[in-house]
Amino acid sequence: MQLNTMAALNSRQLSKRSLWAIIAAVLILAGINYKIYQQEHLLANGEIILFELAPVDPRSLMQGDYMALNYDIARTVSRSVDQLSNTSNNHDGFFIVTLDQNRIAQFDSLYNGVALTPAQRLIQYRVRDGRVKLASNAFFFQEGRAEEFEHARYGEFRVNQAGQLLLSNMINKDFKRI
Repeated sequence: MQLNTMAALNSRQLSKRSLWAIIAAVLILAGINYKIYQQEHLLANGEIILFELAPVDPRSLMQGDYMALNYDIARTVSRSVDQLSNTSNNHDGFFIVTLDQNRIAQFDSLYNGVALTPAQRLIQYRVRDGRVKLASNAFFFQEGRAEEFEHARYGEFRVNQAGQLLLSNMINKDFKRI
């Protein structure tokens, strides 16, 4: 009799654990799918802005089927962040840009909560290990297309009103997608 009671308790505990594991898996999958939906929405509806590429170490420019990226504007943001004495080594923030006639982002200032003009855009940045990071520092492409991407001059981003960025394409000097 005691053995049957123990088996029944273990069976109930196991089924409760299984139920919680299933609930956890569903929540994780829902979160992942929501994140994918957000990225797809940004890609489809985000405003296009361009960041001029800055030189990178030529040994790491093309590595396999991706290219390492650095942005000219990130250096400017980094200098402004360095001037603030109250910022930690790792933090997130926003900066303000104005777009020129070709949609190239020009740095205005770090964001301090002041209302933006219609010509200005809010851009999110992250500082990690003392370096300013934008949405992506690498661009992946199809195998065999490395020579085409050697001519990239700009990174094309999609940005939403919250300043979130998503790298969508590489652009050449003639403002054509590669």
